[in-house]
Amino acid sequence: MSKKVDPWEEFEAKREAKHDSESAYLEKDNRIKKEIRRLKGLFKDIDKNKKSLVFTTIEDVAFMTITMQDIREDIVRKGTTVEYKNGENQYGTKQSPDAQLYLQLSQKQTQAMKLLLDCLPKTQKPVDDKDDGFDEFVNGRDDA
Repeated sequence: MSKKVDPWEEFEAKREAKHDSESAYLEKDNRIKKEIRRLKGLFKDIDKNKKSLVFTTIEDVAFMTITMQDIREDIVRKGTTVEYKNGENQYGTKQSPDAQLYLQLSQKQTQAMKLLLDCLPKTQKPVDDKDDGFDEFVNGRDDA
């Protein structure tokens, strides 16, 4: 015997799932926009010729940052490995898709951040008027 599904309940369930999905999208989109504003503030004084490249890269970095935060939460809850079964006697554990994606995004984010940092104006290292003798001590040691 199959249970009769109330069409109204089915409609409500679909509507609620769609609303939750849209709500999650809007929440993530707002977090990304906030990160974009934060990063653009750090690069507001760069050369005009570099701004278009930098601002496009900032949008990518912001997306990766927020996505990685979400993936990190999933990894904390579920772990970095998953069990698999291929056929009757082949089974074990492997790196989770979330962990793989996190590593890939981390590498791409690092590359993009390096590009952004290279676009920042070079600043001179502040001159320390007081020499406390530490550098001379470290450089003069015999650590053979």
